[in-house]
Amino acid sequence: MKTVLIVSLGDTRSWMKPWIDQIDTHLPVRVHLLNVAELEKNLPMDYNRFIFIGKSLLLHHENIAQICVRAKINPLWVFPYPEELLPESLESENLNLWNSFLHQVMLTPMSEQPVEAIHLQLSTKIALLGNPVEDNILEEFQKVGLEIFQPTPPFTIKRQGIHYCIESQLGATIVGGVVVVPEFQSVFSHPIPIEVNDTRKVLFLEDFQTKVPMRNFRKQTVVFLVPEMMTPPDTWLTLYDLSRLLVQRDQAQVFILCREAIVAGDGLEKKYLESRKTGVLIEKIDFSRLVLQPSLDMRGSWINFVTERDEIAQKILSDWLVKVPGKKVIPYDLTKIFLGDRLIPSLSPSNNINLPPYSLPLDGWYQLPDNTLTIDTYYAIQEVADYFQRGVTVEKNRAMVDEEKCILCLTCLRTCPWSAIDIEGSSKRKKARINWEQCHLCGLCATSCPAGAITLYGLEMEKEQPNPMREKSIRFGEQTGKT
Repeated sequence: MKTVLIVSLGDTRSWMKPWIDQIDTHLPVRVHLLNVAELEKNLPMDYNRFIFIGKSLLLHHENIAQICVRAKINPLWVFPYPEELLPESLESENLNLWNSFLHQVMLTPMSEQPVEAIHLQLSTKIALLGNPVEDNILEEFQKVGLEIFQPTPPFTIKRQGIHYCIESQLGATIVGGVVVVPEFQSVFSHPIPIEVNDTRKVLFLEDFQTKVPMRNFRKQTVVFLVPEMMTPPDTWLTLYDLSRLLVQRDQAQVFILCREAIVAGDGLEKKYLESRKTGVLIEKIDFSRLVLQPSLDMRGSWINFVTERDEIAQKILSDWLVKVPGKKVIPYDLTKIFLGDRLIPSLSPSNNINLPPYSLPLDGWYQLPDNTLTIDTYYAIQEVADYFQRGVTVEKNRAMVDEEKCILCLTCLRTCPWSAIDIEGSSKRKKARINWEQCHLCGLCATSCPAGAITLYGLEMEKEQPNPMREKSIRFGEQTGKT
């Protein structure tokens, strides 16, 4: 008798248990129901089929493989079913769809291929790319248990199983992941007309800041222009403090014209409110409609702008125009150092130096949001630590090469974007092997093999045949906005 275990990854519907009682009575199959926590304990009997039910987002390949590791289940015996398509009751029209799925599971011949889900632990050494890297960032990585390796140029990086191998003049180093620490350059993108610059009343924030302690700006109008979206919090703190000082000390009229006022951060909201309370006018504007003209006496500038909030045109005469720069990420050129994946120039020209030669997602690669230890950087480091703590789950023997069919044409070697094909053996009898630690089960090798020598067990590589249940699932997704 066939035995099916239904594993619930979420809430179990109330109709499920009475439905199971009916199944045991009318069909030659035994069906049991457990939640995922109970599954990881000793199973009461041998099951040869498992149905995982849960939210669609929980049924991705990696999550199912991780559950199979903990429960010691062959992944080929698992059949996922989305919770969104489960019937609400025994009278629901979706019950027929569910019953049809159960029959399909029962009729599916069980594969005898011994596929095993394996959890692999990563090396706790991590490579940091970027120069310089602040000491507090290094200390934060060490606090979460990661060993830091900073390669000295020139060096190259290539895949080695689930790890990465960094080769330099000092030798080869194996790391579990790579983190790029970004570098920035100061930028002020909005053009200032030459005539306005000729007034000699246009300064960068840093230069204007040095003048404030030495000069009286009594009852003058000072306008700060902040056109960049990426303006550091420290710059905003300086801006709020400086504008409040000008109003309180010199009774100056101060405007801050920006794309977006930053108030989220350590002490920023308090500084923002204090500035507004003292009389600093902070306006979000459309910089594409900003017009700057010198005054007739060349002692100031006319500023024409439109407020974003109410679309009202404004015109003010400024005595001082202060440019507040933002920062721009300097792309880290990975094309010269990453050698692991193959690039097909006709399909994927390497125009973006931010991306490795083959533009696929790379497990274990991260870029920090900043080169200082901000709250965002802290959370990014925690995410890196979580990846190392989770490790990597792979499936052994799911993709196999039939030696009798293989003609060693090397099409799979040229096609695989993950460098997961190894050629082993002597010169007289070489054999193609699939490195299961590196294989992502994308199926490109199986579909391109002219001899049909590669099999991905449990993954259909041929064109899909008409499937009424799949079509109904698609219609359901279109109605609910889910796919």
